[in-house]
Amino acid sequence: MSPIAKRIRTDIAGSNTLGNGPATQHSESSAAESGSGDKKFTHQHKPAPQPHKQQPIAQAVSEMYSYKSNVFRMEMEEMLQEVALNYGSKRMAVVEKILHQLKSAIDAIPERKGLKIVAVEAEMKKRNIYIPFPEPKPAKDIQYQFSYAKPSYVNVAGSYALKTLIKQKEGLSIDLVLTMPSEIFQEKDYMNYRYFYKRAYYLSVVAAGIADSKDLKGLKVEYGYMNGDELKPILVISRTEVDSESPQYTINIIPSMAPSVFPPGKLFPSKNCVRPQQTTDAEATNKPAYEPTPFYNASLAADTTYFPYLALLHSSASTCAAFFDACILGRVWLQQRSFRGLVSKGGFGHFEWAILMAFLLKGGGTKGHALLATGYSNYQMFKAMIQFLASRNLITTPLVLGTTENVKNAGAKCPVVFDGEHGVNVLFKMTPWSYDLLRHEAERTLECLNSSSISDQFDNIFLNRVDEPCYRFDVIARLPLPSEEELGSPIFASPGGKREEYTERIYKALREGLNDRITLIHLSYPGAKSFAIKRSQKPDVRVGEFIIGLLLNAKNISRATDRGPSPEEKKKAAAFRKFWGSKAELRRFPDGSIIESVTWAPKPKVPIYQQIIRYVISHHFNKVLGENVLFSGDAFDHLLGGEQGDMAFQPVFDAFDVLDKDLKSLTGIPLAMRHVAAAAPAFRASTINLPFSPSHPLMEPADVVVQFESSSRWPDDLVAIQKTKASFLIKMGELLEEAHDGQLITRVGLENEDNEIMNYAFLDVIYLSGPAFRIRIYHDREATLLENRSHDPTLSLQEKEAAQSALAAHQRTFVLAPRHTDSIRQLCHRYPLMSPAIRTVKKWFATQLFSQHVANELLELIVARTFLCPYPFSVPSSIMAAFLRSLSFLAKWDWRTEPLILDLSGDHMKADDFTEIRTNFEAMRKKDPAMNHVAMFVASNHDRIHSLWTEGNRPRKVVAARITALARAVDETVKRSSLELGVQKLFALGTGDFDFVLQLNQKYVTRKGKKQHIEKFKNLQIEEEGVTAEDIARLSFDPCADYVEEISSIYKNSIIFFHGPSQPVVGGVWIPCNVRKWKPGLGYSTVPVVGGDEDLNVALNKHAILNEISRIGGELVSKVVVNRE
Repeated sequence: MSPIAKRIRTDIAGSNTLGNGPATQHSESSAAESGSGDKKFTHQHKPAPQPHKQQPIAQAVSEMYSYKSNVFRMEMEEMLQEVALNYGSKRMAVVEKILHQLKSAIDAIPERKGLKIVAVEAEMKKRNIYIPFPEPKPAKDIQYQFSYAKPSYVNVAGSYALKTLIKQKEGLSIDLVLTMPSEIFQEKDYMNYRYFYKRAYYLSVVAAGIADSKDLKGLKVEYGYMNGDELKPILVISRTEVDSESPQYTINIIPSMAPSVFPPGKLFPSKNCVRPQQTTDAEATNKPAYEPTPFYNASLAADTTYFPYLALLHSSASTCAAFFDACILGRVWLQQRSFRGLVSKGGFGHFEWAILMAFLLKGGGTKGHALLATGYSNYQMFKAMIQFLASRNLITTPLVLGTTENVKNAGAKCPVVFDGEHGVNVLFKMTPWSYDLLRHEAERTLECLNSSSISDQFDNIFLNRVDEPCYRFDVIARLPLPSEEELGSPIFASPGGKREEYTERIYKALREGLNDRITLIHLSYPGAKSFAIKRSQKPDVRVGEFIIGLLLNAKNISRATDRGPSPEEKKKAAAFRKFWGSKAELRRFPDGSIIESVTWAPKPKVPIYQQIIRYVISHHFNKVLGENVLFSGDAFDHLLGGEQGDMAFQPVFDAFDVLDKDLKSLTGIPLAMRHVAAAAPAFRASTINLPFSPSHPLMEPADVVVQFESSSRWPDDLVAIQKTKASFLIKMGELLEEAHDGQLITRVGLENEDNEIMNYAFLDVIYLSGPAFRIRIYHDREATLLENRSHDPTLSLQEKEAAQSALAAHQRTFVLAPRHTDSIRQLCHRYPLMSPAIRTVKKWFATQLFSQHVANELLELIVARTFLCPYPFSVPSSIMAAFLRSLSFLAKWDWRTEPLILDLSGDHMKADDFTEIRTNFEAMRKKDPAMNHVAMFVASNHDRIHSLWTEGNRPRKVVAARITALARAVDETVKRSSLELGVQKLFALGTGDFDFVLQLNQKYVTRKGKKQHIEKFKNLQIEEEGVTAEDIARLSFDPCADYVEEISSIYKNSIIFFHGPSQPVVGGVWIPCNVRKWKPGLGYSTVPVVGGDEDLNVALNKHAILNEISRIGGELVSKVVVNRE
């Protein structure tokens, strides 16, 4: 099997939530993808159409440009093959047999005629069968009669009949539709639930007949609800035992009626079919105006559409060869986003997708023309549907077919795709919030399809799950479901009765309260469960809580004041005061306006949006409910502490401006200063801890790159250049101290002392107010000299490699770092949550002891990808969403075969640029297939060739594999724990995977307590409460990091060490080393191995090496724990 096929089988066919839901939540396909068939139910309906004889030439030509790319087309075809169900297998014969037995049992049920409600209930009570009457229950004194007669038509329907089912872990869901005979209904049965009462009785008789059938004793029979619509119960048949010879399946038995029973015009959305009193006297005088009952009407009308819509779907497939494939693509796309026809799953499933696509093949365009062309490929059909869903607002602009009646008013609460011929709104089960989410997902998918910079469009659209709330939303709030008493009086003709009305009230209140602080609000609650057919008390089918998902507007979410209307607008002002209650106040603003307003006090651990949600729930519902609102993921906001946006780093930015001014004002330097560039994480607002805080009065030196003007007086020798730069730095230090006596000190430091062609001098400038900077000088001639040296044929291989290493370090330090800093700082300004997201990701990497193996810049690029390429999600506006999505990317990223490419500048990179980078990546992998030099290849518009931030085994392959493994563990924890996610659990360190662990002395890990007074420098006047000489002496001093760096250098061929800032442990993993013959200069401690050979064989002496490591650490190491030898 190809890699694509393996991936698809893993992510789609094996998914727990793809395909039809469990039988208790009946598949939406049965709502109208119903099929006519023969006595075998499945095999003699119209076959899937083949390409038409007049189309193959045009279709072959169009395939050259009708797909996103050839790779996308191949992946799509592979997926369609993988998810296709084999209808002709022997296992399906078992299903056929059960279907025949069910039909025989139903045909054998005797007729019943002219029964009153009392007789009906007595009969079912005697047989111990529960009648699933919808709420409100029928009155005892109703005069109309109930009857049962053999169904006029029994047929397998839905996706199974149309052959658009896909493989799914939970098994098949097959719909068996019974057409109730017309003679059991009366003319006015569409009024006041009479049809639904008779339908429920009819279903209970069928349930009793199946339960009494001797041939069906091995089946479990329960009641469920048609797509969660509690007006329409169904029978759910499943096996009590699962065997290997038959597939896992559920069969849904669905009563329906013929289209001719009731006039379609009586069930239009503008009509009222539920009256307060049991009367049908249409001629009554002084008749009051009743509110329309659009849901009730559409629910009833939908029972007449099974076979007409089957004919429409087959007709569409016969004229459009790609229709069925497009149905399957839509099905996968919807189910990856947890959309189904169930009321609790959004009310838009693969049936709604298929029938809407069939409608658009016949109309929906300008002047009634078809919006979709029959010659479209499956990809074009899919994209056109996504574009329609994203661009057309079906609430404000309904799609009306087959009638001229105005149905716009019926769409005030839900979107409208109205079929005038059958009098039904196909989207009647949708709510405003589920429709907003559907459009949101369509917009994100369309952006992904139209982007030329994304290489994994197919994965984002069809393979990746998008339904996990912690990934999907920025904020998640939870409310307990109210009891029946708290819900109040029933509201008729709504999808979920009283509960749906209650949910709508919550939605409206939160929508108005949060206003433009959010871009989307979505509510969900548990769907209806199945229940036994035996006569017993019906269980409470709604246990759980409301889940409120929010997408935040990062620019407005922290606003402290909400402005309302002017008091001159009396109606609006009164409504404003009524909504906000005691929080509303009349205020005068600095611009002179006097308006109604609401002000929120910022609190350290209670964000303003949480205050609003709790107040709105308390004010409009009850105080206890408001106090019990739970928020998932808000603990992420407290991980860093203090202010978290990039403004928290404003003192650093201001200090750099001062340094820039001070440097450019220097006189007495031979060359003029051209540019001063920031090149440190502090300037990118991406350090874990804030540079200035009570515990850090003096910031760690931040890298700064200085470039002088060009001059021919620079030497043309690498060693001489380094010495010249050192002279410049010394002079700059002297001049700075002279110009700012008593305000700063300078000191020249050395680095790379063992490599004379690399930069080895830097200047630390320490302001006594706290800021500290480390200045290096950039000379552009160095790169050319290093490049020439790396290709000099007179030099040895070792010297050439040293020159290449020096060139990479030069480009990282002097060229790439300043550009990277500018880009990340701009992105942090554009995306307010990016800075705390980067810091949180870095904190996780430090906690997992990866800091020394991964460059800061690599982590910043990974988080930047979450914001620049957020698909299939939107740009995150919370730390939780950004952090979890970043780790999710690491969990899924196959860095062995795929590069990470980012355009930090926006849309400046073209498709050719991405192709060039991928070509460079493939060339690098061919040159180094073992990935000994670069494991993770990360390129950007600044670095298109070398992946400099990961070059030189940062991280090495084994470390990259561990990063992936831990990221996958986090991903699994999120999916398993979901809304009960514990933040501390994600940041917990497990040391069991290390071969040994060094436990460090805590007093060297964190410095606590008051500073001891020591003698200050004589030439410095430092305030007692400011930066002390002790602070300056300990600047850049980290004994634990220095210790790990030293032992890593000594044992680089034997051990991989893991450590992170402020972490009290060091993990160690032995590098595999085989037994070998002894010889001098092996480079590590060995111990003889007992063997039969005459030559002396030795192995790594792990015990001795651990003793050496402990001895080198001295007081730093408190204990060595060995997990495995």
